[in-house]
Amino acid sequence: MKPLRASTVAACFQELLGIGKQQKKEIPNESAFLRGLLIGKNILVVDDNKVNLRIAAAALKKYGAKVECADSGKEALSLLQLPHKFDACFMDVQMPEMDGFEATRQIRLMENKANASMAANPNASAAVSTYEWHLPILAMTADVIQATYEECMKCGMDGYVSKPFDEEMLYKAVAKFLVSKRIHET
Repeated sequence: MKPLRASTVAACFQELLGIGKQQKKEIPNESAFLRGLLIGKNILVVDDNKVNLRIAAAALKKYGAKVECADSGKEALSLLQLPHKFDACFMDVQMPEMDGFEATRQIRLMENKANASMAANPNASAAVSTYEWHLPILAMTADVIQATYEECMKCGMDGYVSKPFDEEMLYKAVAKFLVSKRIHET
């Protein structure tokens, strides 16, 4: 019997949770399709590890995304004051000062307040009153246990990618939310 590898366990959990690689049959020309989704999209990557920031930024930029990086939860909160320009956010969960869970809770609180304010404003135009703030936030974590996944969902994250990550995992994760957003906008 071969020893169990962490990468194998991670892949199994991802597949089980529906986060892993999808079959190639679903998207005929996957690279071009994803490039079309990511081109020009503004993505915030938050991680206190400079290497992880560079890897994530390079992978997303390769497919046409405009990437901005922050090295703390507090910096992310500052960049995400409403209205902001971002289409998605990758958030490390373990950072000093303010972790990704707390940063996400604060972002969701800010969005909820803005959405409630817009809904209560009788003078808002129809276009403004139907818009809701909800930035897709994806956790970046090396911890793939169920408890971490549950904590990500509980604090308001929309999903996660496990570290170490590869380019395909990153852009597929964000593309899932951009496809959904595009469908809701039409």
